[in-house]
Amino acid sequence: MDKQSLFFTCLVAIVSTLLMLMSIQFLTKKLNIKHEEQEKIKISYTIWYVSILISYFLFLKVALELIENSIEIIIYSKTIENTFLTSMQKITLFIGFTFFFTFTSYFTVEKIQQLSFGKRLDSIEIEKENIGYYLIKGFLLILFTFSLISIFEHFLKWFVPTVDAPFYH
Repeated sequence: MDKQSLFFTCLVAIVSTLLMLMSIQFLTKKLNIKHEEQEKIKISYTIWYVSILISYFLFLKVALELIENSIEIIIYSKTIENTFLTSMQKITLFIGFTFFFTFTSYFTVEKIQQLSFGKRLDSIEIEKENIGYYLIKGFLLILFTFSLISIFEHFLKWFVPTVDAPFYH
């Protein structure tokens, strides 16, 4: 492990987590789930929030491993001229797909639940403190994420830089 790749990987993890927290806050406001004048955070809202974060961190774990490997390959490559720009492109690509897979999983589970339970508004369910509904929803999201992790990892490996190994006869 190179110190530079570890530093960039830690920095990417922190920045992308902050971006995810802001994205969830944006989704909360868009869905009108939590009002800002509420003093107490409801348990159902906490379960909803944590299930999205767990799904994100499962995808992020895979992406960070591949980011670290990509950065090390890029740093030691003799054919790449601008290593910083290439590293930033790979980081942006991997984190972008992490966000994409997280929110795609969330909205897919939302549609699957609409088939089972009918159309329910999250704002009403959180207001009613429907904990069982959000436990099922969170459980489905985490299981769906586990089922997609190998596909996600295989998909991201398409974008990992290749190592040029000369073969001598």
